[in-house]
Amino acid sequence: MTGEEADGLDLDSFDAVPEVAGIADTWWRGTDSLIAIYRGEAEVMHAHPFRTVTIYAGLDAWGLRGLDT
Repeated sequence: MTGEEADGLDLDSFDAVPEVAGIADTWWRGTDSLIAIYRGEAEVMHAHPFRTVTIYAGLDAWGLRGLDT
């Protein structure tokens, strides 16, 4: 999703992932999905149409948890 479509995403049924580290501004976790939101560069550069959301859907328990360390 990009631009205005990315702004309209309903995250009410998702939980914020507090341990975010990386390029995405925020990550959100659902029952079987992860959502990465990229807005920072678009806002700084005043290029709002380039705001982006990537949705990773259909994940199992391992995909939601990741590697154990």
